[in-house]
Amino acid sequence: MARVVCLVFLIGTIGAGIGPRLVDAQAKRTLSAGAPGETVINLFETLDPSSSIDGVRLDLPERWTVRDAHLLRYGTSPVPVRLQSGREPGVVFLALNSSIQGPHELVVQVKPGDHTGTYQWHLTPFTTPLSAHVPARDSVNRRMRRTDRLTRTVEVNPPPRPRGPNQALALTDAAAPSRLQVPPDRAPSRRRSFTVEFWVRTHGLDRVILSSWTGNEAAPYPLEFVTDSGGRLRFYCGRGGRHQALRSTSPVADGQWHHAAVVHDATASVLRLLLDGTVVDSARARALPAQSGALPLALGGRRRAGPERAPSSSDQRFVGRLDELRIWPSARSASAIRRTQSRPFPPAGDAEPFRLSFEEDAPQSGLDAAEGARRVPSHLSFRPPLRRLRARTDGQSVTLRWNAQGVADGTKSGATNAGEFVVERSPDGTSFTPVDRVSPAEAASSSSGAGQAFTYTDDGVSGQVVFYRVRYVPSASGVERSTSTIKIGLGGEPAPERAVDLVGNFPNPFETSTTIAYQVESSRPVTLTIWNLSGKRIATLADGVHEPGYYEQTLTADGLPSGTYFARLETPEGIQSARMVLLK
Repeated sequence: MARVVCLVFLIGTIGAGIGPRLVDAQAKRTLSAGAPGETVINLFETLDPSSSIDGVRLDLPERWTVRDAHLLRYGTSPVPVRLQSGREPGVVFLALNSSIQGPHELVVQVKPGDHTGTYQWHLTPFTTPLSAHVPARDSVNRRMRRTDRLTRTVEVNPPPRPRGPNQALALTDAAAPSRLQVPPDRAPSRRRSFTVEFWVRTHGLDRVILSSWTGNEAAPYPLEFVTDSGGRLRFYCGRGGRHQALRSTSPVADGQWHHAAVVHDATASVLRLLLDGTVVDSARARALPAQSGALPLALGGRRRAGPERAPSSSDQRFVGRLDELRIWPSARSASAIRRTQSRPFPPAGDAEPFRLSFEEDAPQSGLDAAEGARRVPSHLSFRPPLRRLRARTDGQSVTLRWNAQGVADGTKSGATNAGEFVVERSPDGTSFTPVDRVSPAEAASSSSGAGQAFTYTDDGVSGQVVFYRVRYVPSASGVERSTSTIKIGLGGEPAPERAVDLVGNFPNPFETSTTIAYQVESSRPVTLTIWNLSGKRIATLADGVHEPGYYEQTLTADGLPSGTYFARLETPEGIQSARMVLLK
């Protein structure tokens, strides 16, 4: 296959899905549940020695074992590497057939021990005397370049626990790619604009995530997503033996959930690749074919031209999980993708996408699941927060009002236990106690574009100043959601609603990204910034005049250490802030 791969590296962990096999359901298979398996860490480093070297020595923590190693010249061309165990525990030599010089990218896959925590590993280049034709295990035959020694830190964290009912598709143990058909009006093509987006979590290198290609060089195909040998995300399309590729500037094979998307703007004939809501590469759509009819698509490998299901080659079979595949018949902007990538499925409309999700009550879109593919619990969440908590008082009682989407109403859905709102009150804004529990049917007042509106009046208020918040507790296993906290003073005139209201951020705590929401009631200049505990501003997410409406801005945790941060919303009327916790 005449396709070139370019690489970049990071660190990561992932638990592969292991579980019971699927059970045949006539001609197709249904997805069963799975459980997490072993942890794998990818150690990534760039080698750029000032003079030639013959290999490197790795000093790893105790009980860590090396599973594989890759070295690539200029991040593209593979260089053969031999793994040799050292005499000391945790020492591994990566020996080369010939000396190297210049930029090289190194990735080492290791299996850590059973303990979590922060560890250090060391990399020391070495040279071999010319008299030694084959590097021996005895360190006497290797001259260590101590001045070029590198020390790196890696965190081994326990697998994240699922936070709700969301489930993803685990393909690690699938015997072959799973198959589905994209309908003709949603199939990607050079003739029309489209957006393909999905969530992926993997540690696999040089693996096919999803593909419409059969592997035949002459066969046209509109899309294929892979992780290359260095862990980067790559998008391919091709026609007539000509392949075109877009690549990410950072890897996805780090064991974390990443959102991937490719956008084709037919008007400008441009392809754009996005990773976690940011454009990372773009090019003219020169090799995108004109698709007609339904598009066969394979998840976890390449599809086969015939009806038979053949196993993927072992070196390309996907290792990891997928969630929320959406194919839109339009070229979505980066801001639109960021706004909805962690949101629940939008209402049906003219631009409704082809969607593949894996909850029990979500559409499977005709997925023909391969044996070994299964649904597994995921800590991804696609649930919106409770919005726009407001309060008014007549001096003796307080009336709360808030908005919510995706809240089950027992009187409309027929459910006998559809969850409940918990209204909480606090004298100091820190220690909250429940005031009442009400069903959505009891609190419902009206509907709007911001979702269903709910109200509650608290008649038993004491004190001059009180704080409120509202939580929604689902009836079954689900994600609990809450509003921001609101402060109100009693004994005076009813306080007017704020022109701009900081709703808060979700999820909180967060691992990779969080969405900060605010409501603008009337046209105002708004500045949204992020600060750390040291009082340093680390990001500006919005700055300018906002028209009335509901806004969301996404903060990504790339390069940020774990800790507490503050979202600061500044308007001519004052400053509001929300506390956020980053847990990596």
